[in-house]
Amino acid sequence: MPSAARFRATATRLLGGLALILTPSLSSASPATVSPEQGYDRGELNTPRAMAMGGAQNALGVSTTGLYLNPANLPFARVYHIEASGMLSPEARRQTYGGAVVDSVLNRFGLSAGFAGNWSISDPDAVKRTWIDLRLSIAIPLGDRFAIGMTGRFLRAEQAVGKGPLGESLASDGTPDKTVVNAPTVDLGFTAAFTKEFRLGVVGHNLSNPGNAFLPTSLAAGLGYGSREFSIEAGAHIDFTTFGKPKVRAMGGAELFILDRLAIRAGYRYDDGFRTHAVSLGLGYIDRKWSIELSGRRDIVGDLQGTQTVLSLRYFYDATGVNDEPDPQSASIRPVPNAKLVARSSNRERGMDRR
Repeated sequence: MPSAARFRATATRLLGGLALILTPSLSSASPATVSPEQGYDRGELNTPRAMAMGGAQNALGVSTTGLYLNPANLPFARVYHIEASGMLSPEARRQTYGGAVVDSVLNRFGLSAGFAGNWSISDPDAVKRTWIDLRLSIAIPLGDRFAIGMTGRFLRAEQAVGKGPLGESLASDGTPDKTVVNAPTVDLGFTAAFTKEFRLGVVGHNLSNPGNAFLPTSLAAGLGYGSREFSIEAGAHIDFTTFGKPKVRAMGGAELFILDRLAIRAGYRYDDGFRTHAVSLGLGYIDRKWSIELSGRRDIVGDLQGTQTVLSLRYFYDATGVNDEPDPQSASIRPVPNAKLVARSSNRERGMDRR
């Protein structure tokens, strides 16, 4: 036990050091130094794993990551996870706080479901844009190797009159009641498991075609390899709305899971819309029952360079009691009788369903 305590202390110091490196001060009252569009980042929300791997999690991103990227990934891990998270972007003067819950265990129909809610504010001393993002996902396996998923999303965004970059302008201003967007939309995803290690994920975002940059219609795909100790994925994202014509973002990332508890992650992405190259890093301490994870992304090439960091705490709830003597590589529910093979096969390599 002393060695376990020392390891936890070391992991905590590493996470704290990474936070100091990646998170510049937000205390200044100066306005944002990136554009509102860049600070908004298409309204995307990242878990630490997704951010650290460059956003390339459309094939392998299970648990709460699936809520934000590809809901069809939810059946590929037998979990009941509860998460609280916070994200900071100093250059955009942006803060995001929220929580999520994912359940792919407590039903007998093979369904997986999850809910996430987040509140954000950016550039409070200038644009002062705030928004609430609510998501409800449901997914189901199709046979042994495939799954489909859907996310219903509701976004409400507010911005005061006279606070846009052009002042009192119809092009950039808010509205008298401050609400600029108050709309639902939907994401649809598909995931195929070619083998127990290789998966392909494809997802369309905001398919109701709202026609605005708050809810840009986009298509994303990823191809990933995941095993007990190592995961890697590459993917692409096409935004059809924000820039008036399709713009591509390429991304990739890798994760090494060592010492049965520590996840080390790194990634890269190129965004053709914002003309930025970014690198990302992340660490996570992942126990049988809980995890603490921290990641950061920094633009290293671009006219306007920004930084984002995200911290999350997750609790792994064992609702059935089958893990009274848990496998040391699993912090989630083992497959139960009659569970779909698509979920069962993904758990052959323990530890992946925690991440």
